[in-house]
Parts: sequence; C-alpha cells; structure tokens
Amino acid sequence: MEVMSGRWRISLETRGRNSPMTRFAARPDCGSKYQLCVQLLSSAHAPLGTFQPDPAMIQQKSDAKWREVSHTFSNYPPGVRYIWFQHGGVDTHYWAGWYGPRVTNSSITIGPPLP
Repeated sequence: MEVMSGRWRISLETRGRNSPMTRFAARPDCGSKYQLCVQLLSSAHAPLGTFQPDPAMIQQKSDAKWREVSHTFSNYPPGVRYIWFQHGGVDTHYWAGWYGPRVTNSSITIGPPLP
C-alpha cells in the first residue's frame, strides 16, 4: 500500500500507531508452519521498522483453532511511505497444492500516537 496524500500520509508522518493483525489456523488433517513479516518502508523502500516473529509451528492432529498475531509499531523514524505485509506457510507433509495454514481477516490499523 503506497501512502501518498491526505489522512494516510499525515497519520504516518505524526508517527502514530500502526498495528498489523492476522489470524491463522492449521488444517485438521495436517500440521502447518506459519510465517509473517511486516515492514514499514521509506520512499526508497528501505526498512524503517520490521516485525517478524518466529515461525509458528502447529502439530498434526492438534486443534484447528484460529490463532491471532498482532503487533503495534510506535516511535518509528519519520518517512514511512509504504507498509509491506507478507505471510503464508507450508503444511508439514509438503503436499502439492494448497495445503498450508489457513489465514483470514488480515488488517493494518493506522491510528494517532499514544499520549
């Protein structure tokens, strides 16, 4: 998402809160490995802030409950113009096709700075 004008640019230049969030789950018949990386980037695409937790491993035959991962960027340097959000994973059997973790409701919330 490129931040060009209006509210988006003002929110980022005041270095407000940026909170990526997503939910993921394993398939009930196979384990999964889920990975997430979110970066705040400058106009030259240089990283100004990174959130990359360790990969989440969900074992086969464990619950298939949805898990949530979130983070709040704050006190990051000025100049953010892009937010890069990448996530995905693989199943633990490496089956061909679409058998990795399920993902849903991914979002990025941009808000004012905390007092």
